[in-house]
Amino acid sequence: METVTAMRALTILLFAVAALAPLAACGSEPPTSATPSGSTPAAEAGTPAPPGPGELPGGLPHGDRTLTGVVEQAGGCTLLLVGERRWSLTGTPAETLTAGARVTVTGQVTTAAADCAGPDVVRALVVRRVTPG
Repeated sequence: METVTAMRALTILLFAVAALAPLAACGSEPPTSATPSGSTPAAEAGTPAPPGPGELPGGLPHGDRTLTGVVEQAGGCTLLLVGERRWSLTGTPAETLTAGARVTVTGQVTTAAADCAGPDVVRALVVRRVTPG
């Protein structure tokens, strides 16, 4: 009788361990990636690089963005130098900016106008708000 009871207890224990094993795996180390050294899965998938200095990340590629940098004027265009990137600034608040001023601007990301686009201008921002930076 004792042997039958011990076998039942052992069977119950084995079923319990088998049922709980998937839950125990939740706390284990994540699997290692086969990504080549020096690259990230996000970069390999074609996702945009993280924002540069002075750029706060926005939602979508054409979503809201906050940038901090130095204002430049070139060929009738108002630009913002953020780290090593230049952004074309449009909108009524951008018209009041003077070259050399350090500002923080918030607005909607858009495509740069043809007359203000170039290899140095990555994107444009329709400015809604300007604060001293």
